[in-house]
Amino acid sequence: MNEEDLKEAMHDVIVRSTPPEPMDPARALNQGRKVRTRRRVVWVGAAAVTLTVGAAAGPTLVANLADNGPAGQGVAGGGTPSLAGPTTATSVVPTPKSGSTVVPSAPTTRKTGDPWPEGQTDRTASAGPRAVRVGGLMADLSSAVPAGFSTPNLKYPDGRSARWPQAQYASADGEPDYWEYMATIPVQKDNKVGRLLVMSTTPNGKPATSPCQLALTFWGSTGTCAVVDVDGKKVGVVTAKKGSDYDQSATYRYDDGTVVVLAQAKKTDLPGKSALTQPVFSTQQLAEQVTSAKFKISE
Repeated sequence: MNEEDLKEAMHDVIVRSTPPEPMDPARALNQGRKVRTRRRVVWVGAAAVTLTVGAAAGPTLVANLADNGPAGQGVAGGGTPSLAGPTTATSVVPTPKSGSTVVPSAPTTRKTGDPWPEGQTDRTASAGPRAVRVGGLMADLSSAVPAGFSTPNLKYPDGRSARWPQAQYASADGEPDYWEYMATIPVQKDNKVGRLLVMSTTPNGKPATSPCQLALTFWGSTGTCAVVDVDGKKVGVVTAKKGSDYDQSATYRYDDGTVVVLAQAKKTDLPGKSALTQPVFSTQQLAEQVTSAKFKISE
């Protein structure tokens, strides 16, 4: 094929080919609008899927925040919360608000055969915080003695000290737990010796009685009782009959049930010692002393 033949062949192809359709602006605009509409449908569908997935994942996310506490951990310096799912929340006892009333637990009631409390071998607490408290009670009693009297560390012939503190578990069977703290000291003036006793009993669950009815329960006291007022506090003061261990005792019960007794005697059981010629305290002084907060032990 020469050059002339090639030109004729190409012309023949051009002639037989269908010419393209003329450009129609309206049709082109309509096609563009259809494409844009389809794109919008696709995007709306994708957004709906995203919202559906988010709604389903929302509770899990909230659970993770509540249980793992990423915000709180961030403040406290904790690690990254687990992605495996919510964990079981630890139970936390709420702290009582300031000023709220906390109801105390009921006291333990002693039963026959129960062991002595706090590892004791009998009723007496010879060591530990209770022994410390009663030692402090004896020191406070010594410091309360008025001028002119002394509290020497006198001894019995067998070497025992006449200064005697004792903390004991006082509950009987069927009674709630309570304790009795007692201290006895000799008191001397002009080589004559008497003695003082103070006893503080923790709340024992028993109902309040009249001041004198309560005062007459101290070691089976017998004698006459009078109510002495100390700044509005009612104190039962018993003047004992002759031959009693103590000449006079004052008893005061606090609102919480703590009972304090302060007793005095002009004589002592120390051999060879003459009795005091006067009591250590007057009746009013005895009543005032028994209401002093330093003698109150409530636990």
